[in-house]
Amino acid sequence: MKNLLTITLSLVLAFQLTAQQSAKKYAVKSGKIEYELTGNTTGTKTVFFDDYGDKYFEHLKSVSETKMFGVTDRTETDKITIINKSHFWTIDKINGENREGEVPYYNSSRSMFDDMTEEEQQKFSDELLRSFGGEREGTEKVLGYTCEKISVMGSRSWIYKGVTLKSETKVMGIVANETAINFEKDISISASKFNAPAGITFSNIQQQQQGMFGDIEMEMYEEEDGDEEDIVPVTYSFEKFKNKINAFHPEGYSLMLVRSEDGQHIALYTKGGFANIITVIATAEENMEFEGEMNEFETFTHQGKTLRYGDLDQDEEMTGKALLIPYKEHDMYIILMSAPGKDKNTLIKIADKLNF
Repeated sequence: MKNLLTITLSLVLAFQLTAQQSAKKYAVKSGKIEYELTGNTTGTKTVFFDDYGDKYFEHLKSVSETKMFGVTDRTETDKITIINKSHFWTIDKINGENREGEVPYYNSSRSMFDDMTEEEQQKFSDELLRSFGGEREGTEKVLGYTCEKISVMGSRSWIYKGVTLKSETKVMGIVANETAINFEKDISISASKFNAPAGITFSNIQQQQQGMFGDIEMEMYEEEDGDEEDIVPVTYSFEKFKNKINAFHPEGYSLMLVRSEDGQHIALYTKGGFANIITVIATAEENMEFEGEMNEFETFTHQGKTLRYGDLDQDEEMTGKALLIPYKEHDMYIILMSAPGKDKNTLIKIADKLNF
């Protein structure tokens, strides 16, 4: 059971943190972009990228001013961010705090997206946009490039092949605009641009990251000495699972993901961005161990099945509820999970619409 929850939490966190991460973040191999910043934040931003965005360099120089209750707050920024695949460095030229670390969930998010077809990636993109209340507003040219115009959560962006050339944001009276004044694509960029400059000392924040995010990715992809639990693959076909999921529409939720992972089938629904999540997992009956904290689950009978209901996790990072439904005819359990946690009757009503 621990592995099931670990995989699901990993999926949720990976999508939250790197929803746009894929083998090709941009559909342009390399480029240089110079932005002008206007609004409450004024200044410049220069971006270089290569390998379709897998290598990224950004230099931000700006001044931000906000006024609340008659008090003006002024923040000056002069910061360089470098990302080279899974590793990043930040150089703060004002306060001297230079850091480096690993990009959270880089491997897991790439694995998820690399396994998707272009059609599945487009569907995911559409569902993600819809879940945040966004919409596509046609096309418009920026610097002569035809961009897709997208609005979501108080922000409007003009995007060319994955590259944002213009954005306008107005939230709670704060205005932040970025407009590309120069864009050079498919150019040659020195590899040294995407490595840490010599002579600078960096503090490694990996321990802080593990404190924040835990070792979820390691648990997913690395074997630990003798502790790895083998997961028995579910015999219920993935095609049948997808058909059931495609016919299932929880009110107000958008389907974000349907995939088979480590011998289990997983579907992920969201509402209001990632504020509300429903996850459906199909796993082999042999994987279920009702001991330890599982003893605290309430056991009851519903429609001839012995169901279990209880806390998904006791950690502060992820509070929710789980309903465990046996399908002995398929040697399978369906695990229905919700975050924030829904009451037992609500989860039962949802489960009744998922008749495998």
